Amino acid sequence: MYIAAGHKGYPAIVASKNRKGRRRKLKGKCGRGTLAEEKLPVLGMIQRNGEVVIRMLPNVQQVTIQPVMTKVIQPGSLIYTDEYNIYDRLEQWGLPAQKC
Repeated sequence: MYIAAGHKGYPAIVASKNRKGRRRKLKGKCGRGTLAEEKLPVLGMIQRNGEVVIRMLPNVQQVTIQPVMTKVIQPGSLIYTDEYNIYDRLEQWGLPAQKC
């Protein structure tokens, strides 16, 4: 049996050759960043056929994001978001949204 160079799926073969297994681990701490940790969160909004608004934020908490969004987005606008759960509060802020 011929096994490819990485021996993916065959940890016994990797161990027998005194090699470390493959790990795809991102460097740095996990989780969302903050300004204090030098992993700047960025909030970006784009209007269809219009302006782009990008803000660097100190963190990604509701008290930080809400003022930016309610100032920039006109009431009644249709908003498409990712699945970050902070956007569940958009209707409470008067900004109805559709998750994509």
